[in-house]
Amino acid sequence: MCGRATIIETGESIPDRFSFSERTNSYSIFRPRYNLSPRQDILVIHVDPETARPTLRAMHWNFVPGHLRGADEVARFDREYSTFNARLERASSAPTFRSAWRRQRCLVIVDGIIEWTGAKGSRVPYRIRRPDGAPFAMAGLWDRWQGVDGDPLWSCTVIVGAADEWFGRYHHRMARLLEPEQYERWLDPALTDASAVQALLEEHPYPMETLVADRISPRVNNPGYDAADCITPVAG
Repeated sequence: MCGRATIIETGESIPDRFSFSERTNSYSIFRPRYNLSPRQDILVIHVDPETARPTLRAMHWNFVPGHLRGADEVARFDREYSTFNARLERASSAPTFRSAWRRQRCLVIVDGIIEWTGAKGSRVPYRIRRPDGAPFAMAGLWDRWQGVDGDPLWSCTVIVGAADEWFGRYHHRMARLLEPEQYERWLDPALTDASAVQALLEEHPYPMETLVADRISPRVNNPGYDAADCITPVAG
């Protein structure tokens, strides 16, 4: 699964590595996150339905279907359902995700994924990242809920599948990462064939063994604590 992440660099390195035409106001107020949890905002690149352009936006990290009726139903869904991950094996057919699978895919931008190893009560946290510390893209889905009044709620989920041998040391499931040459195709809303979308993820798996894992401070165990010392490496 992917249920905790970091995104420290929210400035110039993002456009250097990812192509997008626009940034929304929500991006401009996004701050570095050292312990980012579901139901908080996370950076996403998606094709905006109004402009048809790739856009960087901060989205709520727990997928909320756009068809829900009323703010109360939205709040109840977000509270009762954990949809921050979508299982690769079922996302194309699951009622919650199947429409987004065909037309509303996104890149979820982070520079680290946090996982734990060991027995309950003595779990050890690790931050999994690129060796150069650069941000990378997790395959995701997005939706937009619009009430009668007020701003829309943009939300997203991260697609997860069975872990490969390398990542399996940290968790039995892992986020599906994308290579740069896959970004444009993944985002393309004209790609509506569900099996072709599935193939895009399964035929070109990201080389997870090129990542590194740092054992980090147990301060990260507290989801309410978000400071730079969360990711301080510690001796193994």
